Amino acid sequence: MVNDDNARAGGEFEELGMISPQGAPLRVKARFGPDLPRMVRPPAVGRRVQFGDEWAGLQVRLPEAESGNETAQTAIEAETAAVLTVHRAYSGTRYSGLFPAPIGYDVNATEPFIVYAAPRGRSVAALAQGVSTSQQRVIERDLVLAVRLMEAVGLVHQGLVPAAVRWDDHGIQLWDFGSVTHLGRPRRPYGIPPYAAPEQRHGEGLTDARDALWSVGQIMHQLVTGRPGHPEGPSADLPAHPSLAQTLAPVFAPRAADRPPPGTLLQLLMPGAGADFPAVAQPDPLDPYRRDFDTAMRRKRASLRRAPLPPPPSAPPSAPPSAPPWLGEPRPPADTAEEGAWLYGGSTAHDPETAGTERGGYR
Repeated sequence: MVNDDNARAGGEFEELGMISPQGAPLRVKARFGPDLPRMVRPPAVGRRVQFGDEWAGLQVRLPEAESGNETAQTAIEAETAAVLTVHRAYSGTRYSGLFPAPIGYDVNATEPFIVYAAPRGRSVAALAQGVSTSQQRVIERDLVLAVRLMEAVGLVHQGLVPAAVRWDDHGIQLWDFGSVTHLGRPRRPYGIPPYAAPEQRHGEGLTDARDALWSVGQIMHQLVTGRPGHPEGPSADLPAHPSLAQTLAPVFAPRAADRPPPGTLLQLLMPGAGADFPAVAQPDPLDPYRRDFDTAMRRKRASLRRAPLPPPPSAPPSAPPSAPPWLGEPRPPADTAEEGAWLYGGSTAHDPETAGTERGGYR
């Protein structure tokens, strides 16, 4: 039986059409909770989804009022493409729990959305100065493993911050796939210090999986010491924490070229790992042309959404005009740098080059 508190939190069940991660059309009965303030960065919003007797999912959607916002449309398409790429590569393997589990999506809906299974555990930010050595080893191993697995499918997570990493007794789960870009693309200024690598923040050179290793090191520094690390290189207190320095000292090098590749570092943390990994992806020579196609399709969809609608019926003269339901409701700032504010992470920019969902295959 549905809990009364849950019943009060949402409306009636309604039919929801979407596409499964395998590409099949789905129609399910779903009920939605209210929008959760600061759940994801604006202009996207997040809300819980109930399919049966429990709130078992999370929907991230772009409100209809933002249908002409090409940057926001690109961001949700990028998130969808990235999470589907990883899901299709590792679903059914022992690595699947490291990443969010998509249930369905529709980037062509009036309000584009993706539905995830509910996040596991809690943010590792809650573990600051309370992480045991054994927990530390599991978290750093899982983070490096996730970076290496994403590298294998040609992706780099640019938004690794404590709030983007969930933790429970089964290990980590990595979120904020809206901050994922493609390996080898020109870096754009992105992320917040100290978690984003210097070259990434300054938009220098080409995206490298070792960008994410810097972020792993900074997350672990925060967990072990309770303090943020240095934004440009190793912190002065690193030698005072041998459990951190003995494994991760090389990832604090200011330049990606001076950090070890994820696979090399993973061998230190998990000897023998990688036998069942895909080969590291190489940049796609057709990628610029695919991006041009995606951009053209987004513009076409945006122009169709902006087509004028027929005017609504006139209200009786005595009835005052109704305000839109969202008018006057507080919205969080789009450019906040408050790292712990979001469920998914603390980066404040989106890469407009990472969308690819129109191609269907994503790889």
